[in-house]
Amino acid sequence: MRTYAFPDEVEAAATRAEADGWDGLLFQDSQNLTPDITVAMTLALRATEHLVVGTAVTNLVTRHPAVVASTFATLQHLSGGRAMLGVARGDTALLLLGEHPPGTERFGQLLDEVRTYLAGGTVHFDDRESRIVWLPDEGVPAVPVNVFASGPRNLALAATHGDRVTVAVGAEPDQVRWAVEQVRAADPHVPVGALVVAGVGDDLPALREYVRGNASISTHFRRDATAVLSEADRSVVSEVTRDYDVYRHATGSSAQATDLPADYLDRFCVVGPPETCAARLRELVALGLDHLVVVGGGRDADPAVRHRSDELFALEVLPAVRAAVSEGTGPAT
Repeated sequence: MRTYAFPDEVEAAATRAEADGWDGLLFQDSQNLTPDITVAMTLALRATEHLVVGTAVTNLVTRHPAVVASTFATLQHLSGGRAMLGVARGDTALLLLGEHPPGTERFGQLLDEVRTYLAGGTVHFDDRESRIVWLPDEGVPAVPVNVFASGPRNLALAATHGDRVTVAVGAEPDQVRWAVEQVRAADPHVPVGALVVAGVGDDLPALREYVRGNASISTHFRRDATAVLSEADRSVVSEVTRDYDVYRHATGSSAQATDLPADYLDRFCVVGPPETCAARLRELVALGLDHLVVVGGGRDADPAVRHRSDELFALEVLPAVRAAVSEGTGPAT
């Protein structure tokens, strides 16, 4: 499950997530929009005993690979192995500083650097060698690197430069199947999962409003892979990209979020009664997924509503999804 690093909510959210049966709690990282993830992850790990805690996602530009490796290795040490580094090229965290996401080749280099640091190896910068002297941490496994991607080049790169891959292409089976095929063509063995925007309940119009903010993010990420979309969905992606307000990233009331038609939200997200959501997620798992990252309400959603929705998902949907995933190899987070 992904949430936000609001410090007044973190400990209670982590405690609830563990009690409700979630495998992990992941935080969005965008320093100009939400509080610091390092504090949030530390609080979440201290409040729990078994929950995996990490990011969905951070980046390796505003946070240098050595800094990221040291931070996550420290969390891994403190928690006895419960840290997860979720990373992507970067979006608002970079754009709001006047930076741009790295190209595919550079992103691959950054991934190699952070994994080398985490393993206790040496990274070379021209004539200088760089390593983290207290790593590897004996008795504690290296932090796994989960690479999130949506376009064909980045999906292939994620497969060959990450420990696992999470595709962010929505929840339609044909799109998820396409993304999994891109990953498998590059590496047939790397664990692969999907990020899914979901809302559970009986009030479908309210659920659509609830998921709009996060649905607009994943829609925006499809701008580099529109060739596999229908003409109607290409138009939606174009409108979202045209209207994207980075300061209102992940908010349901933003211009980009209001661009999403109801029928698109019903297909792109998983919304509806528990049995409907469970059936749709089981269909996705059957495509060969070993994990799911579930995202609900956006930054501007009422925290109480967001927590109730997460709890309902855990109680009414997660058991059925976990049974399907257990036939594979991985968790639902």
